[in-house]
Amino acid sequence: MLSRFKDKVVIVTGAGSGIGAAAARRFHGEGAIVVLNGRRESKLAEVGAELGTDRCMIRPADVTIAADVESLVVDAVRRFGRIDILVNNAGTGALIDFLGSPIQQWRDLFAVNVDGVLYMTRAALPHLIESGGSIVNVSSLSGLGGDRGLSFYNATKGAVSNLTRSLALEFGPRGVRINAVCPSH
Repeated sequence: MLSRFKDKVVIVTGAGSGIGAAAARRFHGEGAIVVLNGRRESKLAEVGAELGTDRCMIRPADVTIAADVESLVVDAVRRFGRIDILVNNAGTGALIDFLGSPIQQWRDLFAVNVDGVLYMTRAALPHLIESGGSIVNVSSLSGLGGDRGLSFYNATKGAVSNLTRSLALEFGPRGVRINAVCPSH
């Protein structure tokens, strides 16, 4: 077992499946204390059961609701004393018809993919400044260019990529590393 992250406290949003679950497993496998976040407690419990130790906390919260996010961060700090790493992974996407899709779909995608990153980052940053921590935002290769039928999604992931760049410049001098990864399908 590697221990690069021994006793580091990591919050992973969208940890109930996919990239989030894989990241949580990897951090945990390398010694981290992992806070599993997502909207569906049952999915988080499945991942938590695999980890099965006192180095795991299941904490459902909706990243689109600022009060939920603030409560999540308070609970993590109360239990573990600090936050070292935030993985902003929660996200959603949809193939859309640009002219025919309701504007509410645009707002819903931005709420999860962009507002969620904003709320989590703002809530966690004071703790990450204190710990000299890191943020990893999960953007997408789609956020770096265009894809047919994914204009709403591309816009959200482009916003995440650019927000990441700006925050890295602003908070790097304060000891917080902020990066984005851009997976593809």
